[in-house]
Amino acid sequence: MENAPAQRAADPVSETAQLCREIRAQLERRGAALSAAVRHYPTPIARCDEQLPALLESRREVLRLLEEPDAALAASFAAAAASWDDAAALALVARAQRMLQEES
Repeated sequence: MENAPAQRAADPVSETAQLCREIRAQLERRGAALSAAVRHYPTPIARCDEQLPALLESRREVLRLLEEPDAALAASFAAAAASWDDAAALALVARAQRMLQEES
């Protein structure tokens, strides 16, 4: 009986696909939270509100990222989410950055 095959290196394509699935799930959660915040936002005073435009811009950014093809998603997400105050997103940013470094 032969010995078990040596452990193969992880398939980079499946690792990338898994990371992209996790990024998209994170983006969907963030998009839902931002949409809820916009829906429940109090009526602003015209030209005096600074928070609502920022919420709307953040939601647009998430929606734009969700439209990215997998080939570009990791890099776009890493650039956009690096400043988010979200531990789960920052962990994904770190993984995306490592993956991008390994590919280059």
